[in-house]
Amino acid sequence: MKKESTMMVCLLLILWVVSATVVGNDILIPHPMDVVKVLFAFLQSKVFYASVGYTVVRVLKGFLISMVSAFMICLVADHKESFRAFFTPLQVILKTIPNVSYMILAIIWLGANGSVSVVSFMILFPVFFNSFMNTLDLQNQSLKDVERLYTETFWQKTKTKTLPLLKKEMLYTGKTCCSLGLKVGVMAEILGQVRIGIGRQIYLAKMNLDTTSILAYTVVIILLSLGFDTVFDGLIAKNKEGKYAKAKSRINPSHSRGRFKS
Repeated sequence: MKKESTMMVCLLLILWVVSATVVGNDILIPHPMDVVKVLFAFLQSKVFYASVGYTVVRVLKGFLISMVSAFMICLVADHKESFRAFFTPLQVILKTIPNVSYMILAIIWLGANGSVSVVSFMILFPVFFNSFMNTLDLQNQSLKDVERLYTETFWQKTKTKTLPLLKKEMLYTGKTCCSLGLKVGVMAEILGQVRIGIGRQIYLAKMNLDTTSILAYTVVIILLSLGFDTVFDGLIAKNKEGKYAKAKSRINPSHSRGRFKS
């Protein structure tokens, strides 16, 4: 963590402690130490692990389906302009419908447990699709000119151009969508009142005016989001290292062939 980020976290903790001390009401603002105690109590409960596990599985399910679907559709749309024009109205509709409408309709049609992954998909899919298509549209103009001169098959174009362009974007957009999907998934769990999940625990805490537990589960969501970000940051760094190694080998081919003798 950078120095500036550490300073901001410390500042927020100080404000939290001061606010909790001044208010003096656990229902309004519980003390950070009380939240920490509740977190340690959660770690000794099987319900906590089951709730976190179910929520993560639901969110990742919607995340993966939305990413793969957007990727496959973009592959075809980039190769066939007519398919892109045919699909555009549906994509605009999905992007403009309010999130709460997705949640309510999904709960009515699929029930509480089945709605979370669907809601995550409906919200994340337009994000992936727009990101992928913008990346393909912003490709170098000279590459488009070459395509007009040398026609390629769908699989040749996918392998040589589309996959390399979208590989990086999948990681960056995936990092954003994973955290977004977690927030949306928990919201859908609360609204749908699933039987087990983080949203269920937050709903029960709200019914009991247990603000401490609500903040404790909020901290859990933040930690999960940071965990996802760390994973994607590692993948992004690994991808950059791979590109750097390839570029270096092209610039210095003598490393692998040996130097010429004088």
